[in-house]
Amino acid sequence: MKPELELYIHIPFCEKKCNYCDFLSFRTDPAIHGTYISQLIKELTGMSAICGGYTVSSVFVGGGTPSILQAEYIEAVLDAVRRNYDLSEYAEITIECNPGSIMRHKLAAYKNAGVNRRSIGLQSADNAELKLLGRVHSFEDFLKTYQAARMEGFHNINVDLIDCFPMQSMNTWRKTLRTVLMLKPEHVSVYNLIIEPGTPFYEMQKEGVLMMPSEEEQEEIDSYTKSYMKRSGYIRYEFSNWCRPGFECRHNYGYWTGVPYLGFGLGASSFFSGYRWKNTDRIEDYLGIDLENDPEAFAERLRTDITKLSREEKMEEFMYLGLRCTEGVSAMNFLGRFGLSINAVFGVPIEKNIGLGLIEHEGDRYRLTERGIDVSNQVLSEFLLH
Repeated sequence: MKPELELYIHIPFCEKKCNYCDFLSFRTDPAIHGTYISQLIKELTGMSAICGGYTVSSVFVGGGTPSILQAEYIEAVLDAVRRNYDLSEYAEITIECNPGSIMRHKLAAYKNAGVNRRSIGLQSADNAELKLLGRVHSFEDFLKTYQAARMEGFHNINVDLIDCFPMQSMNTWRKTLRTVLMLKPEHVSVYNLIIEPGTPFYEMQKEGVLMMPSEEEQEEIDSYTKSYMKRSGYIRYEFSNWCRPGFECRHNYGYWTGVPYLGFGLGASSFFSGYRWKNTDRIEDYLGIDLENDPEAFAERLRTDITKLSREEKMEEFMYLGLRCTEGVSAMNFLGRFGLSINAVFGVPIEKNIGLGLIEHEGDRYRLTERGIDVSNQVLSEFLLH
């Protein structure tokens, strides 16, 4: 059986930059979309030569806003994947969509192209909060998009939400969560807002005009999320991700458990054959590379920040990525991968955090407790060997 490989395809275009967003995305002339897709297909084709020994288990088309593109562009990209890679017949194929950028004909085209999972960026069910966040859609737009996806036959839908952002109250968060769960999506991602440099929110924070929820309010929001999601039948399988049984995002789960992946497109990151790298994040550079005829194009011009992971770095990642998942890490898997017991390498932080009630040990597995998840940055930092 061939080992698994995941593909991430980055579409950096969006209608408008949100007030909290520090992702590599921007608004551009739609005339450039076709040129970008053509280059993306050349990259997919060129990289396939090193992937013959792998079966692609998931494809994630993210952004930006992939749904801003004409449907035929997404069809062409997924066709290139099928032509050049050993795509599993059971592969999870996800596309991110924003409400308001989707029309029914696009949904039909996605389904015909093999997309079987939709991820919709709602963020809030309150229109005033959506405006504050800088979103270009309303809650009503989301409802139309969600219902259209159901009518088109999509049975695996994720809804992205943000909590603990400026001006948010417990009442509006309660309304958002209850309203979304009434729709019974298969998967819900809930991200605590982090104010990132370079965003409008960051500038507002520096000016002292950004009114964030207090620490007590944030704790109340987090506590309510955990209890209400559980009562509603959702399983928390990673810090920010909840699903109905059997609907974990296989692509993201692969990131946390060490499945190799290749990223395609502007600024996309890869982890393959013991190396990490990312593509150039300058659109002019990306489009100017001759990916068909230049033998040095991929190694010399496309990739940046190429790093070969040391054995110690691989062990670190095994722990601090694996511990993000609520099932934790397996001592047997650690031994099989590295030839050392998990306690020989990480015994000190493990025993310390077990004593503090932040890690629990059951059978073969070590996992963060609820209290450990609440202070996860502190706990996970203790598994850095350097």
